[in-house]
Amino acid sequence: MYPILDQYYNKTIDWFTDVTSNVSISPNQYHIIHPKETIQLSPPKGVDLVRWPTECHFDEAFVAVIPNGRVVTGNCCVVTPNNKRLLDTEYYYNPSIELQAPEYRKETVATLVWGWNSPSLSYYTHAVYGHWFFDYLPRIHLLERSGIPIDKYLIGKLTHPFQYESLNMLDFPMDKLIQVDRDDFHLIADRLVVPAVPVNLGKSPKWAYQFIHKRLKEDHVIPKKSGYERIYISRQDAFARFVINEDEVMNYLQQKGFTRVVTTPLSTIEKISLFSAAEVIVSPFGSNNANLAFCNPGTKVIEMSPITVVDDYFWKISNYAQLDYYEMVCDIELPPKPIGGIDNLIVDINKLAQVLALAGV
Repeated sequence: MYPILDQYYNKTIDWFTDVTSNVSISPNQYHIIHPKETIQLSPPKGVDLVRWPTECHFDEAFVAVIPNGRVVTGNCCVVTPNNKRLLDTEYYYNPSIELQAPEYRKETVATLVWGWNSPSLSYYTHAVYGHWFFDYLPRIHLLERSGIPIDKYLIGKLTHPFQYESLNMLDFPMDKLIQVDRDDFHLIADRLVVPAVPVNLGKSPKWAYQFIHKRLKEDHVIPKKSGYERIYISRQDAFARFVINEDEVMNYLQQKGFTRVVTTPLSTIEKISLFSAAEVIVSPFGSNNANLAFCNPGTKVIEMSPITVVDDYFWKISNYAQLDYYEMVCDIELPPKPIGGIDNLIVDINKLAQVLALAGV
């Protein structure tokens, strides 16, 4: 059996420092693609107090090459040859797991798995729209920039059209993809190539936005979807964080020319077309708002967040895209959900009217 030990390095660079001792680390081993940075962004507007700092810190974005490195799906751990996990490349870890002997690949394998890839739990982080676009696809950018020839790419099993559509739009070599639908898949490669995970670096770094915007929008001819200048993004088909009084919200917004949109059935190109056309967007906090990357500068965005969620994910994207961003903090349906961050929203119509007035809508 191969236990995944509780020993770890906080950062991937710490492993290289450990094994190379006083020898300098080669860029062929640890390649910094984007250096660490600190930037100041415009605060969110609205009638609520600003809930997060506007000075943002991002760690360096890297690609590491680990000879005889191991990767484990399920909880998606990267393990060094001396049996230590790399914490800055993982999201969740279950220390009770034990594994069979790994599948050996005499190849250069790049790992794109991250988060949970757990068929037994029916939970796949790469199936979450927002994570796919801003925590998975940008890792392809890092690999491209590294210049390392890749034989195979490891990913959890693709289950949604948006995954295939976006990869095709990036001209990704689908024939090199290893899709895994197992909790206990275990692989060791001659050379395991590990790109950094954007959310672990500081969440929504600017380079990730620039990659998504250019490669999925600018590099394609996608006409705007007319008649959708003012849109309300509904989460009525979501399992959590939907608006309880959505009919009341829409009765008000329709008077101001808004159209309700459910984005799930739309193709990636249709979403890009829709958000490119929007001039005003009202939307609950959630993965749909990754599409703000496709908006034009100056688009007004009112993001409705449950009071139990304090998250600057889409505010950062709005800053990079030069959008006019407003956060509106909302009460939640009682009793609160047992898991933080999945509470449903109750929108105060008077407060919504105040925010829209402040935005000039």
